[in-house]
Amino acid sequence: MSSVSVRRAITARDIAKFHRFPWSIYRDDPLWVPPLLHDVKRRLDPRVNPFFDHAVAELYIAERDGRPVGRIAAILDRRHQEHHKDHTGFFGWFECENDAGTALLLFATVAERLKAMGCDRMRGPVQSSLNEECGLQVLGFDRSPVLMMPHNPPWYADLFAAAGLEKAMDLLSFDLPVKDFAAERISRVVDMVKRREKVTVRNFNMKEFPAELERLKAVYNDAWVANWGFVPLTDAELEHMAGDLKPIIRPELAAFVECNGRPVGFSLVLPNLNDIIKTLNGRLFPFGFLKILFGVKKIRGVRLVAMGVHRDWQHRGLDAALYLDNFQACRRLGIDWSDVGWVLETNTVMINTIKKIGGVHYKTHRIFEKPV
Repeated sequence: MSSVSVRRAITARDIAKFHRFPWSIYRDDPLWVPPLLHDVKRRLDPRVNPFFDHAVAELYIAERDGRPVGRIAAILDRRHQEHHKDHTGFFGWFECENDAGTALLLFATVAERLKAMGCDRMRGPVQSSLNEECGLQVLGFDRSPVLMMPHNPPWYADLFAAAGLEKAMDLLSFDLPVKDFAAERISRVVDMVKRREKVTVRNFNMKEFPAELERLKAVYNDAWVANWGFVPLTDAELEHMAGDLKPIIRPELAAFVECNGRPVGFSLVLPNLNDIIKTLNGRLFPFGFLKILFGVKKIRGVRLVAMGVHRDWQHRGLDAALYLDNFQACRRLGIDWSDVGWVLETNTVMINTIKKIGGVHYKTHRIFEKPV
């Protein structure tokens, strides 16, 4: 077999190869959801993605006889290092043929680059940080991924192990058929919580979208600040992400819990757009965008993307009020099924709550790391 070499993708042609490489890995995988190339380009373009205001990413391609056989990115996020006061670097966008030697060369390239940047540890996979798609799927290969969640062949885990990468944290996802949501069981509890805490629940006001974003950011960055691996979003990152999601947000599925008009918790449920994206084969234009725009209200599956409660208000039952509001709205809208996740494996309080309302653990994505 010919030898494999790894080089940095710098030219437009090489970057295009980097973008399109997954098609060679997943062409026969019926569960794969091809990423929208337009979206991939924007995420990796420092001129467009505000993540690169505080980070850098170097893209690398592995080739054999001029043919791409793998890819990876070395990512240095200064905001992560400042927030966690460590020297961790990241790797992401990993795709590779089923060959341990090729994978080892890709990981070794990233380790060398991150060490040269002053890092003492590599962690991943991530697309940027834990605020974006992250983790290697290690459980639940019988169903396609939901919106903003990764998918990979089961044998990727063997490539990671062969390269000396070890588990750092598991991210758990739960299957919750809407009809099985225990609304009746918790409605009395939620009524008691609302009276005791003097809180109300309301939906997003799309006419005040910029103001609602500010309210969401304040809760999100406070609620998650102590979570493993979390990095607070900048204003620019939140606005960029919200701009992408705004066309598919259904206000009935986005909620704040408030005390005296001040948001102290929020939840965001999004239609599982992957049901449509899967049919587009990476092409958003000219007709993919219209399929999404006009098909979003016909989707019968959703994902609970984010939920957070201000630290001063945690462990008071406010999460139950948000779950109840979300799933009652799902029933009214004819939604059949929800993915709830991801949740850190160490967040036993949230995991127990999800199980009590009918959730069943069905997928696991793992974050790996090793010294460099």
